[in-house]
Parts: sequence; C-alpha cells; structure tokens
Amino acid sequence: MTYLLIKQSIKNYVSWKNSFDQFQEYRKIGGELSCEIYQAHGKRHEHIILFQWKSEESAIEFLESQSFEMIKELEDEEPIAIQFLPRKAVG
Repeated sequence: MTYLLIKQSIKNYVSWKNSFDQFQEYRKIGGELSCEIYQAHGKRHEHIILFQWKSEESAIEFLESQSFEMIKELEDEEPIAIQFLPRKAVG
C-alpha cells in the first residue's frame, strides 16, 4: 500500500471534478483504495488530492495513464506537484 499526494491549481473545479469522476471506476480497477480531495485554506484554486493505492506500481500506472493526462489539462498556470508518501506517519 502506498499514498500519493497531488497538489493542483484548478481553474474550474466543476469541470475538473466531472473529468476526475469519469475515471473513478478505472482508478478502482487499477488499484486505488481511497481518494480524498481538499481545498487549501485561503487558496480557492489550490486543491490537494490524497490517494491510497494498493502498490506504488499501480499509482505510477495511473500517473502514466491517459485519464491522468486529461485531468492535468484542466490545471491552472502552476504545474502539478506529485509526491509519494511513506505508509506510516512519522511518530
């Protein structure tokens, strides 16, 4: 299991969310276990998406997929930041 964090500036959240939701079943079949979307405090267009995947390999396959490319096209001027997180929190 691995966590994938994506920070994305989104111009039109409704359009982005519609595109993102179209690939929900594809993500689930590909190994996505969960997904949470957060809006950054005080930054209307900045969103943070936290995924949990079965494996790092399945997350990488998603990042290399056509569905992720379509989601990236809806970003604002700032590039997407992608980061893999360890399975355990620092304690």
